[in-house]
Amino acid sequence: MFYAQAVRAQPQTPSSAPSACIAQAGKLLHEAFSLMQKYYYKKDSVQWEELFTAAKARLNNSADCQAANETLQWCFKEMKEKHSFVLPAVQASVYNGNINSNTPTPLNKLIGPLNHELVEKGIAYIDIPWISTADKKICTAFADSLQQVIADYDKQGVTKWIVDLRNNTGGNCWPMLAGLGPLLGDGLYGYFVSSKEKIPFSYQDGTVLQGTHARCVANRPYAITHDKKTIVVLTGPNTASAGEIVALAFKGMNDVYLFGEATAGLTTANATYNLSDGSVLVLTVCKEADRSGNIQEGKIQPDKFIAPARGKDHARSSALMFLQLD
Repeated sequence: MFYAQAVRAQPQTPSSAPSACIAQAGKLLHEAFSLMQKYYYKKDSVQWEELFTAAKARLNNSADCQAANETLQWCFKEMKEKHSFVLPAVQASVYNGNINSNTPTPLNKLIGPLNHELVEKGIAYIDIPWISTADKKICTAFADSLQQVIADYDKQGVTKWIVDLRNNTGGNCWPMLAGLGPLLGDGLYGYFVSSKEKIPFSYQDGTVLQGTHARCVANRPYAITHDKKTIVVLTGPNTASAGEIVALAFKGMNDVYLFGEATAGLTTANATYNLSDGSVLVLTVCKEADRSGNIQEGKIQPDKFIAPARGKDHARSSALMFLQLD
């Protein structure tokens, strides 16, 4: 548990930032602090008054508008909070799918590439990408596409799978989980845990749920036809946030093994809160637990550590060799 006690004093130099910038940034600072004091998952460990006083001093001494607007992010650094941040208004609109339809955001700016291949008979490889949008149509389309990939390989007799999360830097976990439903199966995947509640996240017949709330629905849910399957999940330092939730969902399943390196360690869950200028406060509100209820603190460690090597993909090669011998 950390304590935000050692807040650095800010130099008392005259501000050269326009007063309008300082006023607007101050308004957002008040809005964000109100939300943070209420919902931040370590709220009882932060000395809010001292932090706010230091933040106001920094804001009032800002050299320019950029420095003024970075005050809230400075607070997160003081709190040693790595998973919370502010999404600027334009980026927030893109993420929420609210951008003017006349200038749509290219899909490759919202979703990473979904690479996959039949490695050899009975073994398939799927690289699960990051997803940086909450647009429902895009999320459903992604879940459908991923389920279709799995269905195609299942119909070819694949019973051994390599699921690569090493390029999955996070974003929206729900379409990832919905798309992987055929491999993860129906049932409980894990929990979001706060001081007051423990909310399960699960999957049933194409729908991924947070508690009883449907978060993403696949239009054409698929159930694999082979009961016996073996899965190797590849992880690494770029497996972060939502990518780590997916890794956690696989953790503890029968015949599932994590290969590679430890994940980024952003194994906490965020909630989003709209601010008055159109930006969004992305705030860490709870911890995460696996399907057995074990809270995950920090990095997820693989079952088999495989050191990286320049020019060679030892993790994937080791996964393939393991599955060939299985």
